[in-house]
Amino acid sequence: MELANKFNKRLKSEISDAEQIRAIRNAFETVKKRQKENVNRIPNLEERKNRLRKVKEKCIGNEPLLDEAIRNLRSNGIIVHIAKTKEDALSIILNEIGDEKLIVKSKSNVSKEIGLSKFLQDQNIVSIETDIGDRIIQLAKDSPSHPTGPASHLTRYDVAEILFEHLGEIVDPYPENLTKIFKEEISGYINQSNIGITGANAIAAEEGAILILHNEGNVLEVMRRPKKHIILAGIDKIFPDIEEAINMAKLQTFYATGSVITSFINILSGPSKTADIEKKIFKGIHGPKEVCLILVDNNRSEIYQKGFKELLYCIGCGECLLNCPTYNVFGRKYGIGSNLGGKGIAYSTLSKEIEADERLFMCVSCGHCKKYCPLKIDTPSIINKLRTMFPQKSSEPLIELPYDFLDSHICWLKETIRIELLLLMSNILKKDD
Repeated sequence: MELANKFNKRLKSEISDAEQIRAIRNAFETVKKRQKENVNRIPNLEERKNRLRKVKEKCIGNEPLLDEAIRNLRSNGIIVHIAKTKEDALSIILNEIGDEKLIVKSKSNVSKEIGLSKFLQDQNIVSIETDIGDRIIQLAKDSPSHPTGPASHLTRYDVAEILFEHLGEIVDPYPENLTKIFKEEISGYINQSNIGITGANAIAAEEGAILILHNEGNVLEVMRRPKKHIILAGIDKIFPDIEEAINMAKLQTFYATGSVITSFINILSGPSKTADIEKKIFKGIHGPKEVCLILVDNNRSEIYQKGFKELLYCIGCGECLLNCPTYNVFGRKYGIGSNLGGKGIAYSTLSKEIEADERLFMCVSCGHCKKYCPLKIDTPSIINKLRTMFPQKSSEPLIELPYDFLDSHICWLKETIRIELLLLMSNILKKDD
């Protein structure tokens, strides 16, 4: 009986994992369908992609451009810090938060990269995610499955179960109802907080301005906390001017969601101010009294110097994941925390977040990530280069690369069969119920 119970428990767990893969596939198909419907609304799409690629080539590793951005940001009244490491970034954030014990934050991949939520928790500071997807992941103590759709692997029934665990009461698993519950809870935290933390999608050097994209409207509330608005951004987010930043924003929106434009684009160039009385400037009229930007390096310079500059072209749209055969079978197992897919694993390996392990050898070298990436980042070549640097079986590339190619395909095929059998079993069990 005990053996049977263990088997049933394991089977239930594996079926649950397979159903998460199915949820990811369904979510990704929705985005791809929306892209097909809207692609003709961007007639100059190829031109925009080529333009963005050229801009990224010029901007990554461009220290004079970074210096110009910092100078103009400070001139506009924005406090700017440079964080060489994630430890530096966390120390700066803690200092900026001061005595506050509650902060609200919006989606920020940099905050995930530096482990901000866990760090604040260890400091007895309550940190609340205000993006609904991120709040779901936070409550579930889970990891994201897409950079802009972190809860793509969860169904509405999963979300209802998460809320039951959090609230202690049964909730109807209807998306509208679940959204309303999250909205009300998040709004309560926002109203109590004095400091908000957001990410940034781009920084325009010429204007000294910060560009933030969002759909839910939560960022508007987070960035208007009365005491301080803290912004986190990697040094790879620098663009020459606002026009090039807007071009990136349009492409990021289309490839991340399939939509032509996001609901909100906020361009921030300093705290609010007025000069309506005797032309004397007063800052912080509405919204925060201070705006603070933390520019995070955290191994980006080293990645550039090692000859992997192309990895830093990424705009975080997640298009590579939508079309990756490996990710669509292994899911988040093919990733490191919030760094997902082949590019994420390559990035984590180079930034020394992990030692090179079997995940580096899961890529089947199909080239779909490069084909569909708006910047044509050659992730397969980068992975092959890393494989020769960290060989599994042999130090001889002529032997190692063919072995890796064959081994990755065998592993992918075995996992595909396993997942499909589990999904078939899931369907049968649901019919029996």
